[in-house]
Amino acid sequence: MSAEEQPKAGNAEIDAEEEKDVLITPEGEELDLSVLGTMKIDAGKHTPTTNSSRLKSLKFAVAGLLYVLAREQSIRFASIVTVVVVLLGLWLEIPVFYWAFLTLALGSIWITECLNTAIEAAINLASSDPHPMAKIGKDVASAAALVSTIVFVIIVILILLPRIIDRLSSLSG
Repeated sequence: MSAEEQPKAGNAEIDAEEEKDVLITPEGEELDLSVLGTMKIDAGKHTPTTNSSRLKSLKFAVAGLLYVLAREQSIRFASIVTVVVVLLGLWLEIPVFYWAFLTLALGSIWITECLNTAIEAAINLASSDPHPMAKIGKDVASAAALVSTIVFVIIVILILLPRIIDRLSSLSG
């Protein structure tokens, strides 16, 4: 009889937990691991401070945006790229349909750069010592920003480059 075929010997309490599909936290709380389990969690019960004011939420969002604009080199570069792409799009008189793609691509760069900054800050807060899991978290967050940048470059090449070539050839000819 193989190890997989042998009946599991163990604690009846552990077997019951496996059947219930729960996770026991260090505090002894049962977390439902079913598909609907996460939506049953009361985040307010576990969060020391929450903000119910939409105006305060907007204030904090603007504060975060100002932070990344002031402190993050990648966002400052994204700002320059945004201005250049918008000016090029206006000069080339691209249709609204293409503006939608450029807006999504630019937005994805801004979003992933902001998330990358937030993830790095949270990891730095959680662990001041070098740790393999912290490195993975930071590297994967950076990879997301890189992927969004690559997608943006592809979209710009597909939308703007042919129009730039056409515009320049009409100006020279």
